[in-house]
Amino acid sequence: MTDAREPGDPDRGTTFTVLVDEDGAPAGLVRAGEAGQACVVAMDTPITDVLGSADLLHALVAGVPGLVIVQEGRVTGVVTAEAIKAEIVGSASSGLLSGRQLGDAQPPGRRAEVVTSRIRCAECGNTNTFRRFSQARRYTCQYGDHDFVPYWNG
Repeated sequence: MTDAREPGDPDRGTTFTVLVDEDGAPAGLVRAGEAGQACVVAMDTPITDVLGSADLLHALVAGVPGLVIVQEGRVTGVVTAEAIKAEIVGSASSGLLSGRQLGDAQPPGRRAEVVTSRIRCAECGNTNTFRRFSQARRYTCQYGDHDFVPYWNG
């Protein structure tokens, strides 16, 4: 578990639980009963790459509660979705002032490396791999002809 702070409210802690797969890699993130995929970012990834990542924006829209930060394969912390959104708004405002517009086809920097999510199916117990996982979508399990049910919903 890790404790992250909401922006603007230093006394309000939010406890995250990082769910890991059998190899110890982050696979899910839970906060206050809200579960989602683990969006994993290496600790040395520049913030401009994170903020310019289309994959991250898709994950935020899908409702991920935060980013799992890793260093050498070990979880070092979690950054709340609220903090990331505040940074996006701040960088978009400064970018607009300097002539760059939100939605430019070529954002500065490299895209943040997104690690695939590995989530166990509650139905059969096998681990499925997803480039992007959304709880709003239905998936067929990669190991059988049945609906994929994440183990946290099983």
